[in-house]
Amino acid sequence: MIPEFDVDISLDHDMETLRTGLSAEDVARGFTDHHEYECLGLPSWEEAAECLKEEAAFLERADKSEAPDGVEAILHELQDADDVGYAELMAYTFCWNDVGVAGLSLALSAARIATFYSCSSGLGVSHHADYPTVGAVPDPERASLLARLTEQNGCGVDQVYGRWYIYGRSIKDMHGLGKAVLAARDAFDALPRPSWTDGLAELLEELADE
Repeated sequence: MIPEFDVDISLDHDMETLRTGLSAEDVARGFTDHHEYECLGLPSWEEAAECLKEEAAFLERADKSEAPDGVEAILHELQDADDVGYAELMAYTFCWNDVGVAGLSLALSAARIATFYSCSSGLGVSHHADYPTVGAVPDPERASLLARLTEQNGCGVDQVYGRWYIYGRSIKDMHGLGKAVLAARDAFDALPRPSWTDGLAELLEELADE
């Protein structure tokens, strides 16, 4: 099964105090300290779609599991059986984001919304969030669209210091939001690219070589 968490869902955000003016360096190096989260760069919509596809299959298996936290149980089984395969799956498919929020994180990045945090939560002690959460900073144009998609998919937003913490009662809700962002790709692509995207890929290459 996939656990659900008792959390009130609301849209608590303020466009006037939304953080703006992020630079490529801010996004590449991290603009807030959140458990060593690494920038996802500028993934394509195809990469986001592939991640969501793999995640959907994972969640389907987890939902059928008799374990209280099916995702964690399946991941532990995979790691025990094939440590290399587990590492490749987490690195190349989910970009070391937790299963259940990886798809949303990739989709937001493909929509050119800066992400800075993600945690699927769970019943074990390895997670630091109380419920599934993804941290993001949309520009004002993308914020309106993202807020509407978030509400339509039963998720919430908590804004802190201009940053958005998008959350849900279950990773199934977060996955659904990721699919909705992907489905709205044309609407996101029609918006002007945020200034922080300029030079980000080159800067990430430089940082990787340090």
